Amino acid sequence: MKIQFWGVRGSIPTPSTADFVTSRYGGNTTCVSVRIPGVTVILDAGSGLRTLGLALAKEMPVKATFFFSHVHWDHIQGFPFFIPGFVPGNSFDLYGPNLNRQPGFVGSVIERALRGQQESLNFPVQLSDMPAKMTFTDLDEGERIELKGKESKLVVSSASLNHPGGCYGYRIEEHGDGGKMATFVYATDTEHLGRNNPKIQKLARDANVLFYDAQYTEEEYTGTCGMPRKGWGHSTWNRGIAESREAHVQHLLLTHHDPLHDDWAVARIENEARKDGLKFGIKVTAAYEGMELDL
Repeated sequence: MKIQFWGVRGSIPTPSTADFVTSRYGGNTTCVSVRIPGVTVILDAGSGLRTLGLALAKEMPVKATFFFSHVHWDHIQGFPFFIPGFVPGNSFDLYGPNLNRQPGFVGSVIERALRGQQESLNFPVQLSDMPAKMTFTDLDEGERIELKGKESKLVVSSASLNHPGGCYGYRIEEHGDGGKMATFVYATDTEHLGRNNPKIQKLARDANVLFYDAQYTEEEYTGTCGMPRKGWGHSTWNRGIAESREAHVQHLLLTHHDPLHDDWAVARIENEARKDGLKFGIKVTAAYEGMELDL
């Protein structure tokens, strides 16, 4: 299983400037690819999807499966710039949470969100102008999707997270002839509870890697420095370690870096979290744009 990180910023793209440097960890919003031979999975379509699309454009024809955590703008805003979507013959299955359905609504929530983003009032090119084949499906919580590759398969399951408007986390397992080979857990956009979240615990149990929302420091979250962020739908590195300890996670990846955190701020968070993680045998890394993992 090869995992590549194309965007790990939260809320809004944060380009690097002379006064606010973000080049080390990156400024693009969330997008992650998970690949085995014969299968490409794309997790969310933040602004990092544009760069992933440029890479995939070298591999035409492209077939991939999207899993969206939710449809807040920072997780879908890269889709109108996804070059493979404009190429006939490419094929994409798009899955998203079965959330926020209004009475009488017919169709897919994720399709509605992507079409709305590209309505003429918002964008000059409509979703209907992207000729690649697209199939939209809303997932119920806990539903499992199996994607068979050439040598192994990916099994993707979901659980709802604590985020305004709803959000799904995903557990991705690679299975071969000898059984389970590796597990990657995607849990971005989640606010911690007063205790460890049973749904995150179920997703993350014995995972090789947990990709966890650590947008705020504890001081930022509680408001001891500035305005409190309680109820905003995001968590801290401290809670990520607590979740990892109980779930027996090997490697905690911190993500959804706050747009007010430059490289120095993210590095300080990473250093503190890494020292704390060592006490419990947990490797801790702040995810960065361009990072690759082989599990």
